[in-house]
Amino acid sequence: MPLVQVKKVVAVCFLEAAKLTLDQLGGFRLELSQQGVAGSADLPRIYGDLRRLRDFLQRCVSAYQDAVDLDLTPSDTGLLVACCRRSVEWIEQRLIDQALLADERQWLQKKRQVVADWAVELAAKPLVDLPLKRLSPTTSEGVRALTVRLQTKVFGDVRDRLKINPPTTTASMMQGIEAPMGADEQLAAQLASNSMSFGALPVAIAAEFVPPTEASVLLEHSRIRDPRLRSLAGIELNSYQRALDIGDLRLATVLLTAVLECALLDHAIPRRVELGLQGTPETWNLQELLLRAMGEQAQPKDASMAYHLFSARNMLRPALQLVTPVIVTLASFERLREFVQRALHSLGFGQPRATLPPGSLKASDFKAPAGPTN
Repeated sequence: MPLVQVKKVVAVCFLEAAKLTLDQLGGFRLELSQQGVAGSADLPRIYGDLRRLRDFLQRCVSAYQDAVDLDLTPSDTGLLVACCRRSVEWIEQRLIDQALLADERQWLQKKRQVVADWAVELAAKPLVDLPLKRLSPTTSEGVRALTVRLQTKVFGDVRDRLKINPPTTTASMMQGIEAPMGADEQLAAQLASNSMSFGALPVAIAAEFVPPTEASVLLEHSRIRDPRLRSLAGIELNSYQRALDIGDLRLATVLLTAVLECALLDHAIPRRVELGLQGTPETWNLQELLLRAMGEQAQPKDASMAYHLFSARNMLRPALQLVTPVIVTLASFERLREFVQRALHSLGFGQPRATLPPGSLKASDFKAPAGPTN
């Protein structure tokens, strides 16, 4: 990377971000060792690289000059950008403190802006993800805004990114002829594009995933207005029913979240101004958006229920399960299911309260299988 010249105050911000991240990495390594968990294989390497980066920034800052020349390698630059992102997240946590003096709050806001601007300026592929836990269960507006800016800088505007459209005809899928990409792969590629322009899903795909009667008790997906979200809801409901049939409460909980998200987005997108939403849906805080959309029908305990529901996807992340394992019981699943049903009703979907059809979900279905017999 070419030589970067920054003001000394900016170099000091870089040094503080590196020190902050190094301290948190050290604390995280100690916590893992005390728990007897190995942690990420990249953790020792990142820790060593960050110590070297901190020492380099310390030498640069100690020079008696107003401008500092930073000769960084691409890997050091990526690590520095990750430290800046962590620093912005930490500053956001500090700004929540109501006891902050006005001068200190203003100084933190200016520091956040400087660090965020330079993180975007230095950002390049690939963006480095630190093996650290989030400082807060919810993502703040400042962190989301920085993430959007970084993705736009590195990957380009979301509206200009390459999108893979589904086949124009369904003959190849219906007759078994080899197609360029299958229906499931098409959908996965469209979701991975982080764009609202999913493209028109073939009618055959939507018809194939019409949910069965039991799942439709949860959500009348035909009432979803957006055809893209309506097709996605049908897919998720069909998978949700299959998870219930085999007694997989863990996967059923994740799919329950996906079903609610489809309905929530369909409710919120036409009401962007009313709900104060900006940017694209992947940047929205769905937990806060759900409580805001439920309005007066939201109960005090719903904030906790929404948090647990939207955190359910972490069950598909083995790295997170090593640190904070989550177990789904029949009772906890039923509580989440009742909350989702009530939330869907408040958004104008489904029934006020739905119960599983008789015999479809019993505690005896989830007992461990008996061991082998002689």
